[in-house]
Amino acid sequence: MHDQEKASWTKAYEWIRDAIESREIEMGAPLPENQLAREIGVSRTPIREALRSLEQDGYVKIIPQKGAFVSEISLEDLKEIYDIRKLLEPFAALSAVNRIPEEEIDEMERGWKVLKKAALAGEVDLTRVSDMDLLLHLTITKYATNKRIGAIITTYHAQIKRFQKLSAQSLANIHETIGQHVEILEKLRDRDARGLSSLLYEHIAKSESNIMKDYFLK
Repeated sequence: MHDQEKASWTKAYEWIRDAIESREIEMGAPLPENQLAREIGVSRTPIREALRSLEQDGYVKIIPQKGAFVSEISLEDLKEIYDIRKLLEPFAALSAVNRIPEEEIDEMERGWKVLKKAALAGEVDLTRVSDMDLLLHLTITKYATNKRIGAIITTYHAQIKRFQKLSAQSLANIHETIGQHVEILEKLRDRDARGLSSLLYEHIAKSESNIMKDYFLK
């Protein structure tokens, strides 16, 4: 793939992915190639390639003779993925807690302090909250001694990110979410393995409950 083709593919992929994650394009909505090409400003070829990649990443479902659609997220998907997270991430924290470098903890703490200050001022960047959330969780699994945990979580990366976007989009939960992450980082800073593991489980369970309440039980 030449540089120009790669740039067009990247532009198309990121535009469609971001629109799905932000729910600008709703679940189940069609993704017509011609319309997307006009809106994004690229030809149909990178659109088609981007849609194939997005299907592999779990964002899109391509149905022969019908076209591409935003993949649905079901209540069953939520329960299954969060069951995996509640089992694996707290366990990963037990071995990761003493392996995560101080400078990475410092960087994450600075990021969450900025978000907390912005939230108190009523200026919430929900995308930034979601991205910082994902960074913290992936950092913990990355430094776990069992590398297969990180590989499993990475397999569900796209679905987890979509769920985290849903969770972050609820302004009613934003102060609680930020507070939980600050507490998690405090446990990490103290190298409190049991405390970190327990708090991480509570945080993941709370996130699952919020998404279920806000998007599936209305």
